[in-house]
Amino acid sequence: MRGAGWAAFAALLVASPAAAESRSAVVPAGFYAPFERVKAVGAASPATEETVPVPAFRLDVTPVTNGEFLAFVTEHAEWRRSTIKPLLADAHYLRRWTDDLTLVDEAQRNEPVTNVSWFAARAYCRAQGKRLPTTTEWEYALADAGRGQDEVRRISLEWFAKPNAQRLGPVGAGYRNGYGLVDMVGLVWEWTLDYDVFAMSAETRDPNGKDAAAFCGGAAAGVRDPNDYPAFMRFSLRASLKASDTADNLGFRCAGNP
Repeated sequence: MRGAGWAAFAALLVASPAAAESRSAVVPAGFYAPFERVKAVGAASPATEETVPVPAFRLDVTPVTNGEFLAFVTEHAEWRRSTIKPLLADAHYLRRWTDDLTLVDEAQRNEPVTNVSWFAARAYCRAQGKRLPTTTEWEYALADAGRGQDEVRRISLEWFAKPNAQRLGPVGAGYRNGYGLVDMVGLVWEWTLDYDVFAMSAETRDPNGKDAAAFCGGAAAGVRDPNDYPAFMRFSLRASLKASDTADNLGFRCAGNP
């Protein structure tokens, strides 16, 4: 098997559900205290911190790479840069690639894919028999049962202080948490299935009442830890996105059943 035939065969191997499964880890069930505190029943009741149950799930160890996404668009032409519908991605979709099926160089194959819309990320995960993680799942995985949170905060703050790099490093070289997940912070921002859940819920609240939106002025009292600046950044970024948006430092990883 030679030439284009071998390339197509190799692409299928990379994109196969079995290959994707081998690079994921099981995050065990547990309880998670959401970023925004849950209000007790009754308008006069004070805000109380509550936890929510999180069933076990599987999450990719690292973000999806350019090489993996290239295998996907090779088989699904509708998600290529020149053919994707404008409603599904903005004009910067996959702009770091040379063209539809060509990366800048071999090193880019192991860098996280960016400039992908939520629609494209969801389609990729579905093609692997998976899905995007929910916001709660992603944050729960990052919380790592309380392990290494000082290190996560340090990495996050150092990352925020740096300008966007022209080239991203390879996946798998960053901090590995207790669940075996790598690069949860410090490499790229990541799409979640319900990325806009806070933006949607905030719009339904009375801005003049006590239940003010978490990201409006003075509303830090509505969150669990007003000193958790990295969490504010993550939730604020998600709330600002549209499903067709892309960005140079926005990627994703897939989730699934354990």
